[in-house]
Amino acid sequence: MIDEARIAVRNASFLLAQRGFHIVASFLFAVLVPRMMGPGNYGRYALITSLYLWLVWGSDLGSSQVMVRYIPHFVLRGEKEKLQKFFSNLLAASLVSGVLYACLYLLLTSLWLTDLDLILLITMSAALLLRAAAHPFFTLFLGLNKAAHWGMGEILRHWSILILVIIGFYLASLPGACLGLWLTELIVLSIGVWWGKSYFSWTDLRLDMHYLNPYLRFGLIFLIFNLLSAAFQCSGEVLVRLFYPDYVQVGYFGLAHNVYLTISMVIPQFTIAFAPFMVTLQVQGKTKILRQWIEQLINGLTVGGMFVVFGVLLLGNNLVPLVLGAAYRPVTANLFPLSLTLWVQILSSVAILLTVVYNYPKTAVKSAVIRLAALWIFGPFLIAKWGSLGGCFAVLLASAISASYLTWRMKEVITYSLRKWASIIALGFIFLPLLWLQASWSINVLLYAVFVVGYCTILFFLRIITFAEVVAVGRALHSKNAIFNVSKSPGNEYLDG
Repeated sequence: MIDEARIAVRNASFLLAQRGFHIVASFLFAVLVPRMMGPGNYGRYALITSLYLWLVWGSDLGSSQVMVRYIPHFVLRGEKEKLQKFFSNLLAASLVSGVLYACLYLLLTSLWLTDLDLILLITMSAALLLRAAAHPFFTLFLGLNKAAHWGMGEILRHWSILILVIIGFYLASLPGACLGLWLTELIVLSIGVWWGKSYFSWTDLRLDMHYLNPYLRFGLIFLIFNLLSAAFQCSGEVLVRLFYPDYVQVGYFGLAHNVYLTISMVIPQFTIAFAPFMVTLQVQGKTKILRQWIEQLINGLTVGGMFVVFGVLLLGNNLVPLVLGAAYRPVTANLFPLSLTLWVQILSSVAILLTVVYNYPKTAVKSAVIRLAALWIFGPFLIAKWGSLGGCFAVLLASAISASYLTWRMKEVITYSLRKWASIIALGFIFLPLLWLQASWSINVLLYAVFVVGYCTILFFLRIITFAEVVAVGRALHSKNAIFNVSKSPGNEYLDG
């Protein structure tokens, strides 16, 4: 396995571990902050931060996709000065975008939320500007095949918010909490600048639109894709409320969907970590190796998805009432179609990765339009019949339609087999009779252990997964030479930051 592959595998594994810390921080925030603030203040905080996050999405120029698409080209050619020009110009564009959206945030909130202190709103606008400035520094590392550095941005942000917002609110109520958010963005920006300073050039910090035009066009198309994806994620509760007017069902859907998103967001984060490596293979014309990595990525993630599906089937009835309370037991049924959605989400995420690698951003946007339209077309009928469960099946159906389109389009660009993907799913059905043996907590945990051991044994026996692949991944994870080290890879000799 070449150095770039080891680095990609290692960084992707770090991203999985970071996701665990992210979940812990989110859980602690949900437990501590609403209780501390009280319903009134927390409602105000939730409103101003919700609008803040929407404008953060808008201020992003698709920099993640731009960085992973173009930085490997500079790296392969050893063009450090051109990389500095590229990054510094994108940073300038991000700063301009941040200023515009910060002003828009201040204008909207000052006209709408007249009961809130203007200083509080100015603080939030300043935080938005800092976040827009920090974002390019962390996506830079994504393009440099250092995805673990990229992921650290969100980990630092979540844990700093947890600490500083609580301290700020304790000292100065809601304005103090917003000041804590501003300090969080300042800390994250400072760390990003420190890590990425060797790729920054003051002389190139300018808005050269003639130079930036092709990069911004590519990024803005993916910005549209990101906004459509956000609209898809936020549509479920609205549809349930419109076509099954029962707030209980809205709650059931919302809880199940939040659990699903917590798990499913791992997939695109994991796959995008391989983007610089795959761009390098594509530039070098190593199509066969690229195809092998695509298939291995799909197969490995699908096995993980099967563990989640059977976790829902065998343990869901025990875990959901324990975590959420007995009143939310119906959420278990909702989790089943959403867990199945992981299988098509894997195909979509890999295909989206390929739209970046092969420069097909419009295909990604079309798939997002198809997915959103399918949800709004089929959702009303399914929700009217089955409530929140129908909404979850609508998410599955819309995601499957979008994944089919994406996979079909990208297989026209590079052919890759889905035979093992289908086999991995089909082999899981062998263990469905375990559902008839469900009983107490201990029995269900034992049944799940039987599934895991038996399923993995079958995969190894049929050579769908081989010991050689596992050993190769293990070596990548334990290779000291691969830890955030791009400088020893061929063509990367100058990248020592």
